[in-house]
Amino acid sequence: MPLSLNTTDQLPVVRGKETQPCSLHGFHAGLSDAFVQLPAGAHIQVVLVSQTRFEQLATATGDPQTLEVIHRSNSANIHPQRFAEISSLIQAQLMGGGQEDLVEVAALETLSPHQLQGTASGELGVEAGLMKDLVAWGFKNTGQAITLNDLSATIFASRSSIVHHCRQSFGTGPMALLKQIRLSQVHHALSSPEVQQAIGGSTVHEIACHYGFQSRNHFARDYRNQFGESPSATLQRASAPGMSVQSVSVAQSPQMAMALR
Repeated sequence: MPLSLNTTDQLPVVRGKETQPCSLHGFHAGLSDAFVQLPAGAHIQVVLVSQTRFEQLATATGDPQTLEVIHRSNSANIHPQRFAEISSLIQAQLMGGGQEDLVEVAALETLSPHQLQGTASGELGVEAGLMKDLVAWGFKNTGQAITLNDLSATIFASRSSIVHHCRQSFGTGPMALLKQIRLSQVHHALSSPEVQQAIGGSTVHEIACHYGFQSRNHFARDYRNQFGESPSATLQRASAPGMSVQSVSVAQSPQMAMALR
């Protein structure tokens, strides 16, 4: 069960809904994905806890109402002190502090109905649902040629609706957004030997071609613009000892994040 916290003044949009300061997101037990739009400058913490252990703990402590919260809600506004406490515990876990049990206990206390200042269900509106389908198409169709006509036929929306809602949600057109998704896939593959083994490519060129990039010059330029470094630098850093990813930050431009659970 994922728990995410926004730790900056920039407020992300979670499943199409604007968030509030001091809020916790992503814990809805019935949702199969996380869908977040991150503004420029956003910095979020994300931690995974065991849903089974969380439910067992809630049952053992006689707090079944908390289980109702995670089964009907996806975002919760919490007290600033609670927010600071759980943020510190998550940061400690991200740094390898072994705080899993403490995070689960803190989440249980935080999500108790009498502690909450408001919740949101996580249901998607029409616009957010369309953008989720667009992003999902981008992740599932690695290497396939991108055309607006294909998108329109696949996600059952008009070309104008796709363009309008994409620009409104992400500040860019659908073709540019899908290119960002593929560049993100390349970045992940360059950073992960496991992904390289899975796709059968270990060089920058092999990985870029796997994700549909044919022009080396255009690819290298677009990659540097999005990530601030060359693809070869990412590949070299991934093999360096002691490197780890601890959180997610967006430095230059609005981005989206979607992950299957």
